[in-house]
Amino acid sequence: MRRTLKAAILGATGLVGIEYVRMLADHPYIKPTYLAGKGSVGKPYGEIVRWQTVGNVPKEIANQEVKPTDPKLMDDVDIIFSPLPQGAAGPVEEQFAKLGFNVISNSPDHRFDMDVPMIIPEVNPHTVTLIDEQRKRRDWKGFIVTTPLCTAQGAAIPLTPIYQNFKMSGVMITTMQSLSGAGYPGIASLDIVDNALPLGDGYDAKTVKEITRILSEVKRNVQEPGVNEITLDATTHRIATIHGHYEVAYVTFKEDTDVRKVMDSMESFKGEPQDLKLPTAPEKPILVTTQDARPQVFFDRWAGNPPGMSIVVGRLKQVNPRTIRFVSLIHNTVRGAAGGGVLTAELLVEKGYIDKR
Repeated sequence: MRRTLKAAILGATGLVGIEYVRMLADHPYIKPTYLAGKGSVGKPYGEIVRWQTVGNVPKEIANQEVKPTDPKLMDDVDIIFSPLPQGAAGPVEEQFAKLGFNVISNSPDHRFDMDVPMIIPEVNPHTVTLIDEQRKRRDWKGFIVTTPLCTAQGAAIPLTPIYQNFKMSGVMITTMQSLSGAGYPGIASLDIVDNALPLGDGYDAKTVKEITRILSEVKRNVQEPGVNEITLDATTHRIATIHGHYEVAYVTFKEDTDVRKVMDSMESFKGEPQDLKLPTAPEKPILVTTQDARPQVFFDRWAGNPPGMSIVVGRLKQVNPRTIRFVSLIHNTVRGAAGGGVLTAELLVEKGYIDKR
């Protein structure tokens, strides 16, 4: 039986922090024992948290005291989960890693460091070996591992079996992203009600950059073309839904490609988490629906088992012999953030990178 690992959650009262708390409360071997916050230190977690997810604050966690983000108080912690905001996360995560802590980050601050893995466990699990280089290069006992932008994951996961098995030439993506992607309290109501808010060229470019890196690390059954030969673009928007990012992709190919074969590749897709039967791994990372009006944000964002850990793909269409369309839906704070972080931690435990310091 695997020993219990103790986890600290930085920013534990935020929207991603509460998903970490919810998912780890019943985890078989990772337990949230240190809840770090900023403006609520010393108060019981259950009294101060805005619990904006399913269920209620777990009883065994409600009375835990919120504590400072201080590594000196975390001697017995095995894993640090860091959903801290961009800018604030970087130096804090480096401090922890230098002191020997194992940091799993949902922040963008270290995603493009050459020695920091950016992991989707089913897609590029082999990149965990960058940890060895990171420790050697930086003279750290600990490490930082990141998860990708939730928007990038919503496209990259269903694109992975396509890129693995077919000769793609281009992808055009349009996203409609939920409010929780902007954190709490989010966007002013006068900006988003009765509106679809473009996120701008910078966010578009960030999405493309992350998808490109992820696909470049995919192990393939076809060799051509490389990811740098594929035309990839994204147009991103915020809409007035609470959770769930809805994405439309048009994929073009260098040769005639049957949409039914593309569908089959998605339905059969799995990775190391499924082979290893990791606790947070969904049986199917991609759930394909043939219902004409699905996926829908309200009905499908909690798909999978555990809930919210599967991407739902639908509306697959043969546009022409060399173009297909599909729609994907990802639960952005679960699969795209906390759930992806927990699954990454499980993979790192299995690979021997996380153990008691």
